[in-house]
Amino acid sequence: MFEYKGWITLEFDPYEEDFTKLKEQISLLENTLHTFNTFSQFSTIINCNESYILPLIGVLNHENGILEEMKALLRYIGEILPASYGVVYYRDHEGSSSNNYFIIRLSKGKLEEFADNILSPCFPIIEN
Repeated sequence: MFEYKGWITLEFDPYEEDFTKLKEQISLLENTLHTFNTFSQFSTIINCNESYILPLIGVLNHENGILEEMKALLRYIGEILPASYGVVYYRDHEGSSSNNYFIIRLSKGKLEEFADNILSPCFPIIEN
């Protein structure tokens, strides 16, 4: 099984009061997201008082390339909305590191990946 959970705050310029450019880029992103959703994945842009958030949730039987798709999506977000930031936690139950979570961080248009030390190792911290 492959699972991921995360959030991205979508921003074009954190100091800009005019939301025109932000809304244009959000519209572009919405057109891309429709290909990312399936019966085992969820992503939709939420508008909370003109603050846009993208939750990313998925539980799939196998990784099957979704990790690279997700990283490509996050890179795209970093390009069109350069002030966006957030994290995605993921775990591949079938991989060589099945006892660990990993974190992908988007900040200032860059992706970085880290080994998690809060929920990992999964056994014994969150599993018996």
